Amino acid sequence: MATYTSSLYAQKQPAGTGHGPFQVTQHLHATVSVPSTLAANDIVNFGYLPPNAIVASVVLKAQSQLDSNGTPTLAFDLGVTGTSQLFKANITTVGRASGASTDIGTGITAAGYLYKNTSGAKLLIYATVHTVAATPVAGVLELDVEYYIEDTVGSPA
Repeated sequence: MATYTSSLYAQKQPAGTGHGPFQVTQHLHATVSVPSTLAANDIVNFGYLPPNAIVASVVLKAQSQLDSNGTPTLAFDLGVTGTSQLFKANITTVGRASGASTDIGTGITAAGYLYKNTSGAKLLIYATVHTVAATPVAGVLELDVEYYIEDTVGSPA
């Protein structure tokens, strides 16, 4: 199992602190170059969800085709530390078609929609290779997570 990371993750870009405007929408946007050697259970680290963040939307995009087979098999899971399929499971709309492709029409799982990070710490958001590509191609995965911070009385955030 290999791990690939975005520059936000690699540079240890801190998650939002929760201080500042209350309930103002923010975005975590990250891109990761992935090789043609993606294997089952490989991990793609995107960035962190700050404490008390509530997720409003999640979009995963392949900037180009990642599985060029006529019968593609590539699929991803998308989640956070401890729950690898929190937002989406077995995403089959990303990376299979020529050109850019997204999972925008598939929606978020019931557990992931309006998910609130109550862990008290930042949580890593990552994708896992659910099913390996039949004919793998190197490319770029892109993630956008829309969230807002909801302070609670007595919260350190």
